[in-house]
Amino acid sequence: RLLPDMEKAVSILKEKIGSGARIRIVGDYDIDGVCSTCILYKGLSRVGAKVDYVIPERIKDGYGINEHIIEKAAADGIHMILTCDNGIAAMGEVALAKELGMEVVILDHHEPAFTEGKEGAWRDILPSGDAVIDPKRRDCAYPFPFLCAAGISYKFALLLLGRFGYGGDPLEKELLCFAAVATVCDIVDLLDENRTIVKLGLQEIQHTTNVGLRVLLEETGLADKQVTEYHLGFVVGPCINATGRLESGRIAVELFRETD
Repeated sequence: RLLPDMEKAVSILKEKIGSGARIRIVGDYDIDGVCSTCILYKGLSRVGAKVDYVIPERIKDGYGINEHIIEKAAADGIHMILTCDNGIAAMGEVALAKELGMEVVILDHHEPAFTEGKEGAWRDILPSGDAVIDPKRRDCAYPFPFLCAAGISYKFALLLLGRFGYGGDPLEKELLCFAAVATVCDIVDLLDENRTIVKLGLQEIQHTTNVGLRVLLEETGLADKQVTEYHLGFVVGPCINATGRLESGRIAVELFRETD
């Protein structure tokens, strides 16, 4: 709750979900974006949201949200866009989404742009989203600024699940696995909270209920092994990242959505 705009964002989502609004997640094609998208999609789905997702294609779309994605969302009747692992630098794109009548919530962990304010103090230049969650914001009171996007998405999902009465839901353990994978593979500092996410996530991965992740472990020869941070970083992670480099990160999200 100390993350800037976290409570505000959850309140916005609760209102939108209650009114039956259509929500679209815009992720990224790397492993942090893929895992963030999985976490948010599963969390929102659990609480009854009408939600879908877009993973930009590396060659066609480039990094992060763009005008084409926003215009397509408006044409599809989307009421709200939720970015993850991107958005903090999307000034024009977020402004366009607002002009087209959509609300925008941003979850990102990259450094915001900044400028020198009065008396030499630096201040952030933030997009005009309805909520902008980023531990790198200068006004952030959260004690650990080095979470990856999936770590932030995981915390957002926990708060959202709790707000809808799903606190302690078994889904939380599944989401923790994806937060752990992304924390290792996005190469954020394995200190403090990140270290805890990875340590606890590795314990859950050994007996994950996620069909896609379990089969990926089987296919890579890890089903009967003690999975370590090495396996996440050099076996599991490259498989997930490869989808975004060879074709589309959407393939990985679809794998982890699979129930059969």
